[in-house]
Amino acid sequence: MTVRSSTTRALTALAAALTAFLGSGPRVPAQQAGIAQAPAPAFLLQVSPQGGGRCVTVPNRQPAPGQTLEMQDCNNSPAQIFTYDRTNMHLVTRGLCVDADDGQPGTLVKLSSCDGKANQVWKVEQKDNFMKLIGMSGLCFDIRYGSTSAGAPLQVWDCGDAEPNQLWRFSRP
Repeated sequence: MTVRSSTTRALTALAAALTAFLGSGPRVPAQQAGIAQAPAPAFLLQVSPQGGGRCVTVPNRQPAPGQTLEMQDCNNSPAQIFTYDRTNMHLVTRGLCVDADDGQPGTLVKLSSCDGKANQVWKVEQKDNFMKLIGMSGLCFDIRYGSTSAGAPLQVWDCGDAEPNQLWRFSRP
């Protein structure tokens, strides 16, 4: 295989990922293209299997401003359903935005009224078959201490190259 054909395939995969994410042009099923699935209108935010294979959850199914998020077994409950506002790059559940608060490493993410501030912006970045959510100060949406346990809290932390607790899949409920 030549360097040119390898580069062409990589660029083709990147173009397919961007097209699928931005919603323009023909859609190629992500699994068929060998790339991560872009956020659907409503989805479960599931961590990579190596990160525990659990879903982001609003504890006690009671979303309220200030409520932190945690990992639990995936069960398709309303407490695990999110949407991604592509225009504002907000991660939203039941009308509240996922918020990085002061955006310092180790800060627990919480729910807040959507106010358009930088601490609620989450850029989605392709990472192999998963996505990374990158917030303010270039910090990643992360499971604290890399825990795979149910109840593990979510925080922002320095992005690693392939940290399993920072790799996410957007799956339909």
